[in-house]
Amino acid sequence: MNLQERVTGTFVERFGRAPEVVAKAPGRVNLLGAHSDYNEGLVLPAAIDRAAWVAAARNNSDVVRVWALDFAQEGTFALDEVAALRGVAVEPTWLRYPMGMAWAVQEAGELPFGMDVVLTSDVPVGAGVSSSAAVEMAFLLAWEQIAGFTLPNLTRAQLGQRAENEYLNVGSGMMDQFASVAGRANHLVLLDCRTLDHELVPLPEKTAVLLVDSGVRRQLVVVDYNSRPEQCREAVALLQPHLPGIQSLRDVSWADFENYSHHLPMVLRRRVRHAIGERERVLAGAAALRQGKVAAFGQLIKASQLSSRDNYEVSIPELDLLAAVAWRQPGCYGSRFGGGGFGGFMQVLVDLTAVDPVAQAMSAEFETAFGRTPRTFVCQIADGASVVSGNR
Repeated sequence: MNLQERVTGTFVERFGRAPEVVAKAPGRVNLLGAHSDYNEGLVLPAAIDRAAWVAAARNNSDVVRVWALDFAQEGTFALDEVAALRGVAVEPTWLRYPMGMAWAVQEAGELPFGMDVVLTSDVPVGAGVSSSAAVEMAFLLAWEQIAGFTLPNLTRAQLGQRAENEYLNVGSGMMDQFASVAGRANHLVLLDCRTLDHELVPLPEKTAVLLVDSGVRRQLVVVDYNSRPEQCREAVALLQPHLPGIQSLRDVSWADFENYSHHLPMVLRRRVRHAIGERERVLAGAAALRQGKVAAFGQLIKASQLSSRDNYEVSIPELDLLAAVAWRQPGCYGSRFGGGGFGGFMQVLVDLTAVDPVAQAMSAEFETAFGRTPRTFVCQIADGASVVSGNR
């Protein structure tokens, strides 16, 4: 039974009627552009073939009632109460993502309806592939279908970012949500996080993304993630007297860094060095892929991991080992951590013929070093979010 059949069948069993809409929204990988979105930089994410699915129907009330199939758990909230619960810890914790989207939709002037929902997902949680953004976008598409409004992809992503920033207090950008709704099979999405210009960049079809679990779960709201945007803002403030035109680290060039980095504490110098380098790596990576040079693109992925480890300091020993093992394997183009770092999965761009031997080598050395066998997933680059069935 596939996920569409499972979520639809469970809805009928639980609520005694057919759903009005079934929608799905994928997770994403981000092959280049680590911690670039909130610096108004450039990113190269892609949607993957693992998604959050919702089956939903209005229930003629102000209440959203969600059955989370994967947890065998129900959560409910009233639409007129979500604003008062902003920033408040709720149980079950997964319910905060649809609550955040309900709040953002209302803040945007749209009217979400009370509905009954069944939610399921095969996006790995805590893996750095944006399981939360997948849930947010799946709920948004369901509300659009039921309430009768339609939003552009950019607006969808911006609402997801607002939910994360202002409702969940996570200082992320809009990359995750945009990749989820705007992705296309066998393409990366080159997104300018300042201008919101975007372009689809082809990725060779005979490639896959191997996800290897570090076994370290990280919650972005409780680890050191939020300190990184704060440090970048601090660096901008310290550089502005010398570079009055800058608004973010997006505006700082290598020449500026050479001339003025001595005004920064050493930690902030490392953060700025990463931000500038990542901007240049994304531009070079997109150019390489347009020319079909996937090996050159892979070397830029490796450079991103090294900078994230040494300059941005968001890697951990488990991820460092997985990256080093992957780089030694034939058929591996490049490897770097997924998501915000501090744990989660290593994402490895590989030739399709090399998936199994690369995975086996990484698993064997990881088990020797850490005494446990990592989970692995193979992903294809897929289309973005969609309404699979609905009455509109």
